[in-house]
Amino acid sequence: MVVEKSWTDHLLQARVVNRSNRPKQLKEVVLFAGNTAYSPDTPFYGEGYQMLTQYGGTLSSPSPIGAYGTDWDFFRLPRTPFHKNVWSVYNLFLLSPEKQGHQLLAFTSCRRFSGEFRFRGSYLEVIMDMEDLTLEAGGSWDLEEFVCSSGPDHNLLLEDLAGHLNRNHPRLHYPEIPTGWCSYYCLRPMTAEGFYDNARAMKQRIPELRRIQIDGGYAAADGDFLIPNPALGADVQTISDGIRAYGMEAAGYLSPFIVEPGSVLLREHPDWLVQDEEGKPYNGIGQKKKSPDKQWYMLDTTHPEALNYLRSSVKTMHDDWGWRYFKLDFLQYGGLPGKRYDQNATRIEAFRRGIKAIVDEVGHDSFILGCNAPFWPLLGLVHGNRITNDIARDWKHVSGNAKEQFRRNWQNDTLWYNDPDVIVLERVTFKSRTISGEIAETSSVISDQEFEFHKAVILASGGMIVSGDLIPSMSENNMNVLRKLLPPTGKAARFDDNNHIIGRIDLGNRQAICVFNFDDVPKDFDFVLEGSHLLYDYWTDEEIGVYTDKVQLRGLDAHCAKVLYFKTEAE
Repeated sequence: MVVEKSWTDHLLQARVVNRSNRPKQLKEVVLFAGNTAYSPDTPFYGEGYQMLTQYGGTLSSPSPIGAYGTDWDFFRLPRTPFHKNVWSVYNLFLLSPEKQGHQLLAFTSCRRFSGEFRFRGSYLEVIMDMEDLTLEAGGSWDLEEFVCSSGPDHNLLLEDLAGHLNRNHPRLHYPEIPTGWCSYYCLRPMTAEGFYDNARAMKQRIPELRRIQIDGGYAAADGDFLIPNPALGADVQTISDGIRAYGMEAAGYLSPFIVEPGSVLLREHPDWLVQDEEGKPYNGIGQKKKSPDKQWYMLDTTHPEALNYLRSSVKTMHDDWGWRYFKLDFLQYGGLPGKRYDQNATRIEAFRRGIKAIVDEVGHDSFILGCNAPFWPLLGLVHGNRITNDIARDWKHVSGNAKEQFRRNWQNDTLWYNDPDVIVLERVTFKSRTISGEIAETSSVISDQEFEFHKAVILASGGMIVSGDLIPSMSENNMNVLRKLLPPTGKAARFDDNNHIIGRIDLGNRQAICVFNFDDVPKDFDFVLEGSHLLYDYWTDEEIGVYTDKVQLRGLDAHCAKVLYFKTEAE
């Protein structure tokens, strides 16, 4: 076995060739391995395999950024003896050695295989996961394209990466950045009347939000896409028609790859699911549920009948239910290991077949939004993509989502439209029933300052604007905040450094500056201002004062953010 490599500037094309006279099973291909010149205390950023995982820290002290830990702990991606005593990141690895600028190592395609970087201190391996496939005697496989670049500005390195990714996976374009309202964060329980109430209020108060998204829970079971949950009070087609009757667009939700124990699909078509080594439906991977009888199985989209089932389901949602917006959730389950019908297909190919089938069926006139996706396998297949964990009305989620989002701001309007999750502006109290049957209330624990922080995070994303509050009861002040965010700017903040404290948004005739205080105490902030400008508060348009060359912001509250702007042309 040999790996043939060909460099063109900073791009690598490689292929693996079986020069023997017998088939060879390949677990992985090592493109590079060895000690580097990087100090063990070099800071880095690395992508996870999927949305909920990102990594940072230093080469000698790596750690997860998100709330869910590592890909191998939380999602149980298999570890092999080759993973012993090393840390892994996937497809993108950005190193920032002190006083040496930045170096970017990344895979610029993901058609068939997933890339991995393993390291321990200064030691580094660059890997392609071959998934134990068999390469025939005399055969060869093209590997994914790879880039190695360096420079003083990490934003420019990521811009260059985006260009290569789009060259290999042309971006799927949509004529607008969608806006809307989502039921998940405020409508509990989810009912037909609740949807109608919010559609009616949206038409009266803020029609430019446009869409009412019917979130997960409308189906009787995951995998039984077209069998309604009777608790809603109406079937989905009736609810969708009712939303449109109030002048709003009905937007939809689908988890195309997960199959619930107890579902009709599992009972009637177990062969349509990803299998274990014994040929039985496999659910020993992915997020480990507290109760084994809730552990999801995975639809095998290399199985022709399973793929046809998926296509016919989204066709019904499009043609009969009238949906022109599809949020596709829990997508990582389409790209996890397991035995598939097509034994020559990698999990990346299986994943892309499933998403492409949906896009081919409804993507000609519908917005496709990915969520909980493996990012690199998703390239070129969606119009929008969720880039953070679910939001919640507490500081842990508000600050955590900011840390996740800011490192992915470069993807907005380059790979797709970023979805930073919904904006929440009002406190809520949710009621739920305990195991003993008692009603328990859970109230929001979020300060006014943390709401200010959250508003600024959403603005800094430059992406989709979706409300997660009940429209009928929303205060007029918060309604004005929503109006201020519409239409979405399309411009994500660029940060002065990797601390993600000072973010700048180029809005053409205005320049916005976001200042984030992640600390638990008030802080002073200084930042550079080119020239002399009259500064305004972004949310109120109140004049703050004239500043020259530098701004000194004193005593910004803990867990708070401030957004300022100045005009660059006459508005």
